[in-house]
Amino acid sequence: MPATRFKRAASLFATALLFAFQPAVAKDQSQAASDETADPAVGEYVFSQMELIAGLRLHADGTFEYGLTVGSLDERAQGRWKRAGDRIELGSDPRPLAPTVTPDTIEATPGKPFAIRVRAPNGRDVPGIDLRIDFETGAPLESYLDGGPWTFPADEHRHPRFVTFTLKGYRIDSGPLPLRAEDGTTANYLLTPNDFGVVDLTGTYLERQADGLLLSRPEGTILFKRRSN
Repeated sequence: MPATRFKRAASLFATALLFAFQPAVAKDQSQAASDETADPAVGEYVFSQMELIAGLRLHADGTFEYGLTVGSLDERAQGRWKRAGDRIELGSDPRPLAPTVTPDTIEATPGKPFAIRVRAPNGRDVPGIDLRIDFETGAPLESYLDGGPWTFPADEHRHPRFVTFTLKGYRIDSGPLPLRAEDGTTANYLLTPNDFGVVDLTGTYLERQADGLLLSRPEGTILFKRRSN
């Protein structure tokens, strides 16, 4: 799958993980006193392994920031945290809105085979999105968009009924969309980014470990180590 994504990794890395590498700012006496009475988990944590790097900051006021980048996947989150016994529960605030893919225009392309395109609001093609075509009979066809019009294989003559677009790392899932394939036309679909790259950490939690905090979420676990000053 192409590494290029709708938002470049470098941009998201700079904004999502900047907090994990910023030098500590000077604190006034009232802030220092507040930190002394705060939950001992308050602080900055990092995780780094091969091409994966992540940062977590728990603030004394009960808010948190999180960011991660691995390969072409970048994500960030913010919200509130609270202690529940030995665990720290996280909740995104506000809850992010997942990107959507919806039918757009049907474009006339005389003399060309039927094609499918997914475009961003600026009109550019969005590469790397997986697609699934369901037919009236037989097994579905699975493929992906490489940054331009997608066409059926030359030996595919079945009648399609639905198309579904997904990109799990970015929570894109259009669900089955009706599809009418006619030669000489291109079916355009619009990707609305919404909170692209923002993950919902509501329902996830942290557990204290000997050398840091273990973040548990459906996608897996990350062991964050406290960042030394």
